[in-house]
Amino acid sequence: MSKHSLGLLRLKKIVYIPLRFPVSSAGIFSLLLIPTIVILLLKGHLSSTRTDRLGTLSRLMTEMTLIQSFRGDPQRQAPRLWQDRLGINLAKDLWRRQGRGLWWQAWANDGEAYLLLPEILWPMSVTSNIAFKHLDEMVVIASDGLHRQQLVQSLGKGFVHSSAGQSSLQSYCSSVLVHGPAVTWSPDGLASVSGAMAPLLQSSRYGCLSLRFERNQLKWQGVVGYRPFGLAPVGIDASPIQHRPMAIKLSPRRDSDQALLNMQVKSMDLLFGSLLSKQIIQDSLDKNYGINQKLRLRLASAPLAFSLDKQPKGPFQASIQIQLELPEGSSRWQPVIDTVSQRLQQRDFIKEANAVVQKDQKIDVDFSGLTLWRQPYVDGEKVVGGWVWQQKNGKPIRFGIALGDSPMLTEISNEPIDLVDSDVIKLSADTAALYRLGLLNELWSAPVKQARMLNMNLSYLRGTKLKKTHWWWMSGQLILEQASTP
Repeated sequence: MSKHSLGLLRLKKIVYIPLRFPVSSAGIFSLLLIPTIVILLLKGHLSSTRTDRLGTLSRLMTEMTLIQSFRGDPQRQAPRLWQDRLGINLAKDLWRRQGRGLWWQAWANDGEAYLLLPEILWPMSVTSNIAFKHLDEMVVIASDGLHRQQLVQSLGKGFVHSSAGQSSLQSYCSSVLVHGPAVTWSPDGLASVSGAMAPLLQSSRYGCLSLRFERNQLKWQGVVGYRPFGLAPVGIDASPIQHRPMAIKLSPRRDSDQALLNMQVKSMDLLFGSLLSKQIIQDSLDKNYGINQKLRLRLASAPLAFSLDKQPKGPFQASIQIQLELPEGSSRWQPVIDTVSQRLQQRDFIKEANAVVQKDQKIDVDFSGLTLWRQPYVDGEKVVGGWVWQQKNGKPIRFGIALGDSPMLTEISNEPIDLVDSDVIKLSADTAALYRLGLLNELWSAPVKQARMLNMNLSYLRGTKLKKTHWWWMSGQLILEQASTP
C-alpha cells in the first residue's frame, strides 16, 4: 500500500491534490479520523534555521486554515502538488535533494494550496512562472502570482517571525510542525473536513496533532480547543494532567463480535453544546417537547454513554444504546417523555408500556418504567426502540434509551459512566467492521476502512481549572487490519 495514498485528508483522489477544500464524510468521530496519514515519524533533522521556521509557521497559522507537515521519501515520485507548483523537472530535482527532510502544505480560506519548502533547498534562480515568496528561512510557492500577492498582503508589510508573547499552546503547535509529521487547523479548516458534522465537533474547533506510524498502528497526540490557542491563559501547559503515552491501552470490549463503537462523555455539551446554543434548536425543543432552558442546561451537563452494536438479525444492521446520568429522577422528565410518546404514537408506532423486566440474577439493581416501541413488518411486529430507568434506593437515577433494539439492562447496570477525573471523552470503534456493514462510505481513507480498532482520549490539560476550560489534550491510535490484498 502506498504511503502517499494513506492521506490525512481525503483531498480529491490523492493527499497531494488539494486544489479545493475537501468535502468530508460524516460521523460523530470524523475529526478523530483526520490524522490518518500513514507516514514515518522520525526525528527531524536539526538545523540553525529551526527557530526561524517556528516563527514563520506561527505567523502562517494565523492566516491559513490548515497546515500539514510531511516527511520526504526520495524513493518515491515527487507528489503531485510539487509537480503542479514547480514543474516536473524542478520538482524531481528538489524532491531528490529533500531526502527525508520535512516539507509543508498549507490551505487558505479560498481553498488555495501552498507548498512550503526549506529555503536551503531553493535554487539561485528559477523560471519566472513559479510564484514563490521568501519568508525568512522558508519559501512559499503559490499556484499563481495573484495568490502569492494575496498571501503577502494578508501577512502584512512587516513579516515578524518572533514567537515572543505566544501562549504555550501556540508554541507547541509551531513546534510539532518542525519536528515531524503533524497537522494544525482552525475552525474553517475543521468545517472543510467535517462538513455538516462540524457543530458536533466544537470542542476541537482549533487543534494541532503530531503523528507517528509504527508497524500497523497510527498514533497521534496534541491539543484541541474551542477557542484560539492564543487566548489560553498563563499556566496552561500543552500536556495532559496525567501523562499519556501515544499508545493507549485497549480497554476490554464487552463483545468483540458485536461492538462497533463505544463512547463515554463527561458532559453532553462537549458534543452538543453548539447545537443546543442555537436559537432555532432551543425553540424547537421548547415548543415540541417541553425542554425549556433549565432542562437544556441539565441535559448539557449530563454524563453520556453511547454504544453502537451490530445486530445479527432483525430489521436493522446496528442498534444504538444511550445512557444519561439524571440523578434528579424521573419526575422532572416525565412530561418530556409523555410528549415524545404522543408523537411516536401519532406516527403509528405501537407502545408497550410497563413491560416486564426480565432480571438477570447477576444484576443487583432495580429498573422501572420499561417502555418498548414496536413497528409492524411482514413477519410480525418488531421492537424498534425503547427506554428504561435504572433505580438506586428506589429512586430513578439513570435513563437508558435504545434505537433499533430494546434497552440492554445488563449494559446499563454493569457499565457505569466512570471517566476518571482527567478524562472528558473516551472513544473506541471498529471502523473496519463499520465499513463492511456499509456504515462508512467509500470517501473514507484506506486506513480508516482497514482499522480494526480506533481509540481516542480527550483529557484536561495541565494547569486548567477542571470543568471550566476551552482547551484539551487529545491522544489516540488507529490499529490497522492486515490487508488481504496489496
